[in-house]
Amino acid sequence: MVQLKLVALTLLVLWSWWNFEGAVGDPQTLILKFECSVVSVHDSANFFQNLNASLANLKSQLVSNQSKHFVTAQSTTGTDPVYAMFQCRNYLSNTDCVTCFAVAAATVRNCSTMNTARAIYDGCILRYTSI
Repeated sequence: MVQLKLVALTLLVLWSWWNFEGAVGDPQTLILKFECSVVSVHDSANFFQNLNASLANLKSQLVSNQSKHFVTAQSTTGTDPVYAMFQCRNYLSNTDCVTCFAVAAATVRNCSTMNTARAIYDGCILRYTSI
């Protein structure tokens, strides 16, 4: 009887160890490559408006459709249009994919007024261009 209780207790401990409730995700935000072009945009105010709109559109698509791992967006108002694409690894959860996007978006904003940028992480890729 004591051995049976010990076996049951061991199984309970193993079950709770394997239980995934409360598991922590990994958005895989180790940067592998980051590049900015050397060409500046013509109208920085127009460019930032288009960049903000494109990045907001990408995020909206990721959040609204939890099965999407590849999205594109464009904002073509004025002289400096922005064409953007984002892809995360298909095995990432939606939360981890959106987190990787947020990190990548913050990174490409460091390119200031350059017309092309890309940030490559081990979990995702974000790229925009104005040409």
